[in-house]
Amino acid sequence: MKKTNFLTAGILFLLITPCTVTGQLPEIEDGIWSSGTAFPVQAGRLEFGIFMPAAYGLSESLELTTHLLPNIYMPNAGLKWSHGSVGPYQWATRHSIYYPTPLLNLVAKEGIGGLISPEFTIPDMLAVHNEMMLTRAWDPHLLTTLKLGVTVAFGSGDLDPRSTIDLPLVFPRLSVFYNTYSIRTGLNFQGRIFFRWHYHMATDLFFLPGAEEGFAFEQTAFLLWRKNPRFQSGFGCKLTYAEYPFGTQWHLIPVFDTQWALQIKK
Repeated sequence: MKKTNFLTAGILFLLITPCTVTGQLPEIEDGIWSSGTAFPVQAGRLEFGIFMPAAYGLSESLELTTHLLPNIYMPNAGLKWSHGSVGPYQWATRHSIYYPTPLLNLVAKEGIGGLISPEFTIPDMLAVHNEMMLTRAWDPHLLTTLKLGVTVAFGSGDLDPRSTIDLPLVFPRLSVFYNTYSIRTGLNFQGRIFFRWHYHMATDLFFLPGAEEGFAFEQTAFLLWRKNPRFQSGFGCKLTYAEYPFGTQWHLIPVFDTQWALQIKK
C-alpha cells in the first residue's frame, strides 16, 4: 500500500470515529474532562482538541458533541444524556449520528488520497449509534467505565463488498455499512499517576454478527499531562487486531492529542 494512502486512511479515521483516540480523567467535584465516562461536561463548558470532538455542556445532564472540521464532508452530532446514579455507578446513554457519504466519495478516486476505486458507487448512507455507559468512581481520581453500544446503518443502496477500506481503525468502523448493524463494547481505566500526570487505558471490541470479517480489537494506552483545568496534552499508542477480507492483521499505532477548555456560560 502506498504511504500516501495510509496517511489518508489515518486522517479518515480521525474524521469518522465518534470517540476520540485519547482519554480524559474527570474531576468528580465539577465534572470536567469527562469524555469517555458517564459524566457529562460541566454545564456551560466547551472542550475541544486537535483530534477529539468538541463537547459542550448544555445542562447538568446533557452534553452536545460534534467533530467540527469533518462536518464539511461528514455531518455528525452526538448527545450524552446522564441518568444519575445506580448504587456506586453513574450511568448515561450516548446517541450519535453521522453521514459519511460525502467523505467516502472524496476518497473514491485514483492516485494520491484514493482509498476506494472510482468504479464503485457510494450510496447515501447514515449511521446511528446508541450506547450505554456505566462509570464507577473509586475515588475522585480513579474511574472505570463499561460501555456497550449498537450501531445501525441505513442506505439508499447496497455497497459493493470489494469497496472496503482494509486499514486498521477505519475498517471496523465502516464495516457496519456492509452488515446493517454492529455491536461495540469496551472497558476504560482512568486515573492519576502523580502530580499532573494521568493515565488512560481502554479496550474496545467490535462485533459484526453474521459477517465473515466479524471481529476487531483495539487496546489504547495513553499518558496525559494536565497543566490546569483548561489545558492538557498527551501521547500513547493503540494496538489493533482485525479480521480483514485478506486475512487477520495486527498493528501498533502512535496516538497523541492536545486539548483545551473554555467556560462559555456559568
